[in-house]
Amino acid sequence: MLDLLCCPVCHGQLDLRVMRSRGPEILSGLLACRRCGQVYPIVGGVPDLLPPALAYGEDVRWMEEYDRMAKGYYMLMHVVLPVLSLWREPAIRSEWAAKLGLRPGDRVLDVGTGTGRNLPFLKRLVGPDGLVVGMDISRGMLYYAVRTARAKGWSNVELQRANAAFLPYKDGVFDAVIHVGGINTFEEKARALSEMMRVAKPGAKIVVVDEGLEPKMRKSLVGRFLIRTNVLYASWPPVGEVPDEAEEVKVSWGLLPFRFFPMWPYYVLEFRKP
Repeated sequence: MLDLLCCPVCHGQLDLRVMRSRGPEILSGLLACRRCGQVYPIVGGVPDLLPPALAYGEDVRWMEEYDRMAKGYYMLMHVVLPVLSLWREPAIRSEWAAKLGLRPGDRVLDVGTGTGRNLPFLKRLVGPDGLVVGMDISRGMLYYAVRTARAKGWSNVELQRANAAFLPYKDGVFDAVIHVGGINTFEEKARALSEMMRVAKPGAKIVVVDEGLEPKMRKSLVGRFLIRTNVLYASWPPVGEVPDEAEEVKVSWGLLPFRFFPMWPYYVLEFRKP
């Protein structure tokens, strides 16, 4: 990972100091920036690349909220939602991952990985020779992602704590980037989207998914009911915040589990790095 990581403050090279390891896994240690001197701890096998100065505003509020709800969120996303959606949720999530155009051996970044719900779908696409990297701002959510990866023995899945608006990765190192759920509440949407494109290779696809109801449904009885149940369903895709140089920008809309039983409306924002 040292070939991919950099200081989120100044993008300087990081040096590693190992304190405790188990086989190839580093359980504790430090990452130090050669340029600005910032030091980042590795705790429980997860590098913490989020200094206090890079977390503020809505990001702090939602980080604390996700820390509190992590256990319930894990049960909802990994146990309840697949069943409640009549098994459409795993199929749709697989479709989102397929939009990335990944091939065996590729590197993919999952921005805001949460409890790691996207990880198995991405891992399947890149195969054993590829690499899946996941990051999230919430320690509580990452705990479950790490637990899942270890329980399943995923040696090519790496996880870090960071802010999506200050990604701790070098320029142009990922073959694709995906983000599912969260950007509606980001403090700096434009900066996060710019960062996703910065760390992607030329020609790479970026896919962003979050809650949002299709415009033509918003004034319907069902649409008004859904928005009352969750105000985030009234969110719009952040098309205006996509970097100007992005190519093939497009938006699509969907409903889980399906149109005749709408429960979770969402948008899919896609674009490509030139």
